[in-house]
Amino acid sequence: MRKFNRIVATVLAMLMLALTVVITPAVVRAKGAPHDVYTVPGDVYTVPGDVYTVPGSKTVVIIMIIGSNRIKINGLEGKKDAGPQIKWGRTFVPLASIIEALGGTIKWDASTHTVTIVLGTQTLVLHIGNAYAVANGKRFRIDSNPDVAPYIQAPGHTMLPVRFIAEKLGASVMWNSALHSVTLVFVKP
Repeated sequence: MRKFNRIVATVLAMLMLALTVVITPAVVRAKGAPHDVYTVPGDVYTVPGDVYTVPGSKTVVIIMIIGSNRIKINGLEGKKDAGPQIKWGRTFVPLASIIEALGGTIKWDASTHTVTIVLGTQTLVLHIGNAYAVANGKRFRIDSNPDVAPYIQAPGHTMLPVRFIAEKLGASVMWNSALHSVTLVFVKP
C-alpha cells in the first residue's frame, strides 16, 4: 500500500508541476484591476492573494516546511504558533491548521487529554501520549514505532505524524528532502 501511495504522490507532484507550468502563465493580472482580480482569456476570476486555482475546486493543497511556522494553504501563506518537526524519525505537523483548512472541527478535552476531530463523516479520537487512535470506532496504532504518539507542542498545539493524517483522512503526502517541506493534497468529496 505504501508503494502505491508513493506512486500516487509522485504522479500528483508531477501533475502539480505541469499545471503550474501551463496554468500560471495563462493567468495574468487584469490591467487596472484591483490586486485580487486575475484574468484567464475569456473570463475574470476573483482570487485571493497568489492562488492559481479554478473557483469551486475540491482540491486542498497544504505545504509546510520543517522548522518554520509558515503554512501555505492553496497558495495563501499564513503563520502559525507551531510548525512541523521531526521526532522519532517521523514528520509531525500541527493538527489544527490542517483540519481547519479542510473545514473540520477539533474538540479538546483537558480532563482526559483527548482530541476529537470530525471531518465530514469521519471521526478521529486521539489521546495525548497514547500510541493508538480511534478512527470511526476502530482502534488503530498510529505508527509501527510504539514510541510514536501525539504530543502537545507549546503553546498548546496537538502534533501528529503527517503520514497517519494522510492515511486516515484520505490525502496524498509528498516529502521534498531538498527543501525539507511536506505537501498534503486532499480532494474533498
